[in-house]
Amino acid sequence: MEMVAHRVRRRPRRPPPRAAGDTCRPPGRLRTTKRPPVLLFLSLFVLPPPTTAQTSTSPRPTIEALRIDAPIRLDGVLDEAAWEQAPVGSSFTAREPEDDRPAAQQTEFSVVYTENVLYFGIRAHDPEPDAIVAKELQRDSDHGRNDDSLAIVLDTFHDQRNSVTFEVNPLGARTDSLVTDEGKDQNIEWNGVWNATARRTTEGWQAEVAIPFATLRFDPARSVWGLNVRRVVRRTNEESNWAPIGREIGPRAVSRMYAAHWVSLAGDLTGISGVKPGRRLDVKPFVLASAAEEPRNEASGTIDDIDGGIDLKWGLTKSLTLDLTYNTDFAQVEVDQQQVNLTRFSLFFPEKREFFLENAGIFEFGPPSPGGGNRPPLMKTFFSRRIGLDRGEEVPIDIGARLTGRAGAWNVGLLTVGTEAVAAGNRPGAAAAQHSVFRLKRDLGERSSVGMIYTELDPRGGARNQLYGVDLDYKPNRQSQFYLFGAASEDEGRSGDTGALGTGWAYTTRTVRANVDLTEAQGNFNPGSGFLLRRDFRRYHPTVRWEPRVNRGVVRSWVLEAELDYFERESLGRIESRKLLLAPIGMRTTGDDRFRLAFVNDVEQLFEPFEIRPGIVIPAGLYKFDSIFLRGFSNQGRRLAWRGNVNVGEFFGGDRRSYMLSSFVRLSRHLLTEFQWNYNDVTLPQGDFTATIYTVRLDAALSPDLRLNTLAQYNDAAQLAGVNVRFNWIYKPGANLFVVYNHNWDAPTFSARETARRELIVKFNYLWQP
Repeated sequence: MEMVAHRVRRRPRRPPPRAAGDTCRPPGRLRTTKRPPVLLFLSLFVLPPPTTAQTSTSPRPTIEALRIDAPIRLDGVLDEAAWEQAPVGSSFTAREPEDDRPAAQQTEFSVVYTENVLYFGIRAHDPEPDAIVAKELQRDSDHGRNDDSLAIVLDTFHDQRNSVTFEVNPLGARTDSLVTDEGKDQNIEWNGVWNATARRTTEGWQAEVAIPFATLRFDPARSVWGLNVRRVVRRTNEESNWAPIGREIGPRAVSRMYAAHWVSLAGDLTGISGVKPGRRLDVKPFVLASAAEEPRNEASGTIDDIDGGIDLKWGLTKSLTLDLTYNTDFAQVEVDQQQVNLTRFSLFFPEKREFFLENAGIFEFGPPSPGGGNRPPLMKTFFSRRIGLDRGEEVPIDIGARLTGRAGAWNVGLLTVGTEAVAAGNRPGAAAAQHSVFRLKRDLGERSSVGMIYTELDPRGGARNQLYGVDLDYKPNRQSQFYLFGAASEDEGRSGDTGALGTGWAYTTRTVRANVDLTEAQGNFNPGSGFLLRRDFRRYHPTVRWEPRVNRGVVRSWVLEAELDYFERESLGRIESRKLLLAPIGMRTTGDDRFRLAFVNDVEQLFEPFEIRPGIVIPAGLYKFDSIFLRGFSNQGRRLAWRGNVNVGEFFGGDRRSYMLSSFVRLSRHLLTEFQWNYNDVTLPQGDFTATIYTVRLDAALSPDLRLNTLAQYNDAAQLAGVNVRFNWIYKPGANLFVVYNHNWDAPTFSARETARRELIVKFNYLWQP
């Protein structure tokens, strides 16, 4: 890996911030505009590949990368001669706390490259270097919300839709992610092979970033990439970008989404030519040793195991990648966080396994994911947690293959995974099965697309499930978005009422965000490889949010919201659920603290009795209840931070009090602790109960590549307790050593807990790039 070499000494250079409009040398250029064509699904087959264009009539900044012969030594000093010779990008524009003005703390950067590596050198000017916020060393922390940070957003195909982000804080801690369709999906679990160093100076802080071209997927024949660089100054909550982005472009529902991920507004990176598009083959074998014990099962004794497997990544073309996995194991993945379920619908747990997360955005289909809180999605036609997991228990994966990437204006995703049969003792086992999904999307115009999906679940010896779907995503401008999808499932031995439809519209301005979603799923619609929160429903879901800026005293903006979530039983045409939320009081402070007070009116029609807890059954009938909901959280960049909510009111003919409080204490840059308390007290005519979950998280980072994470949980309602301890050493980019200890208890009470299972796992993998 071309990361280290001797430095070329030169005199220190600290160029002053440039005047507004002087973005770099050479100057930016204006791109042409073109509106999307009329969208018909027939265009999937007949329209020629669209041209890429910039709808904005304002010039976008441009910077040229400088070709160098000797690699940069990554030490955060920026004293190589190459940094003095390279063009400089500057004149960052603020987006927060006030947009469309020069950033108060200016930033400069340059780009150089060798045949194998792309380098960024960035100077973040700050007149108060001792006040720079830098508290986290852990990889993949949310540096953009917690610390000062610099983020590089690359649109390597210049399609103005998809991007890859590399972020670093002043301690050199790294975060990366893949973003699809400017925020429709963000994969924060992706871990690319790259490196960065950073250090404070008397004039602020600076960073050097090295990204091997082997980590990126790009077209070597294309000389222009999309680029934006984002900076956060946490103590003043200033967010600025090299390519300006106004507040009318809002972050999407994804928790770590930045406005900078709108790569249709990015600048241009030019001058990259004659580089190697990356090694065509990455081989990552692993070996795993484990020892487990179930003390109450004397017949089992100690279960020892030594196993191994291999992952292979093969670049078939410049933009199509084939991933193969054999005997896949996910022992290093953090356990799921405990949840309390007071509804009659399934809980949703997010995917955390790396093989399924990489390039997962291509498989997204259906209604958009909900924003805010922990609300589960309504529908996912493909949900990878259906593969290799059964009721939270691991099911061995025999072999899997995934093909993802681009071919001209087409985005392609193909996944097939085979799982082994598992006997489960006292509960139903899992049959061997083959899961397959095929996704195809075609770009239309600048930001729109049309596509299809096919999924198949084939239990060996069981009934096969198939799903077919088509969708349209139409974005006539940056303020509006329209989507439409239709799908139908097919099960052996089942017919009729197997369809699902959905459409929606969203509109965003500087102060208003509004959307309307309409979704329907018939009673026999069954996404066998997906997730469906409800069955047999028709949903109407309008929302509106008004956030005017006032900038008076401690108040930066007021927030007013209204939402209606209406469900009816599709087969009966009768109401099943209705939630009306009015939030007339909400604010965001100048210190980036946020609060919201909402009044909620619920209507629930139970067509069947609902057993909310063992022995407590709510009879069928129509229930109406009101409640008050208060939510707030502090600036997460503080040494002591918190978030919480309170929900108090009526509940199915009784009362409910729900509280959640989570506190974060950053003891040092090496140590972060989180304490969370989730309490529910429910009083019903049929009986009373409480449900409490205690969570303690301790994250210790000795360096950005060496960390120890501990998660301890106690769920008194489920009578479960557990500890998950994970040690991870990234001994070289892309290669890891994991040591994992799990201890689970059956706990009628915490003091009366008994060990159900404990295990120790050691996993070692190695990245070989021939």
